[in-house]
Amino acid sequence: MELSPVGRWADLPEDIAVAVASCLQEADVCALGGCSRSWRRACDADCIWERLFRCRWPSAVASASPVQGWKALYISQHRRMAVAISNVVEFVGSSLNNESLESEYYLKAIADLALIPDIGFLDVQFFLFSRNHSAIINLIGLHYSIASLHVLVSYVLLMILLWRNRLCVERTQHCFVSKLLKQLFLMLYWKLHQQ
Repeated sequence: MELSPVGRWADLPEDIAVAVASCLQEADVCALGGCSRSWRRACDADCIWERLFRCRWPSAVASASPVQGWKALYISQHRRMAVAISNVVEFVGSSLNNESLESEYYLKAIADLALIPDIGFLDVQFFLFSRNHSAIINLIGLHYSIASLHVLVSYVLLMILLWRNRLCVERTQHCFVSKLLKQLFLMLYWKLHQQ
C-alpha cells in the first residue's frame, strides 16, 4: 500500500475532522490539535469542548456561561480544579510526619475534597492518581472516589490493579500502603461478587 502524499490530512473536510476529534479525550484532542493548522481549527470546535465539559463536570453545566467559548470555559474550570486540589495535596504533604499521616489529617483531606464544588472522578484521576504523588495521595483519591463519588467498583478495581503493579516496584518505599491497597482490593473484589 502506497503512503499518501504529505498534506492529504489537511484536505480532509472540516466536518469529518471535527467528527474524528469529537471521539477523543482531552489529551488526545490537544495532541491532535498540535499536528497542523487545519487540525487545530477542527480541535478548537465548540461542540468538542462542550462535550468534554459536560462529561467531566455534568453538575456545573447548568451554571456554565460559555461567553468566550466552551474551550476557554473548560480550561478555566480545569485550572480552578487544579488549584483547589493542589491545596489539599499541599496540606497532606505538610502534614506528613515520618512518611505517615495521622488519621485526623487523612480525614480532613477527604473532607476538603468534598468541599470543592463540581469535583468529579476525572479530576481525581488528573490530579490525585499521579505517579508524581506519594501513594498516600493516591490512596486519598481512591478513598474519596469510593466514598463520596460512588465510582463503580469495576473502575476502582482497575485503578487498584494498576497501583499494585506500580507498588510492587516501589515495595521498599511503600510497604504499609501496599498492604492497605491489597486489603482494599480483596474487600472490593468480594463486594463486586456480592452484587
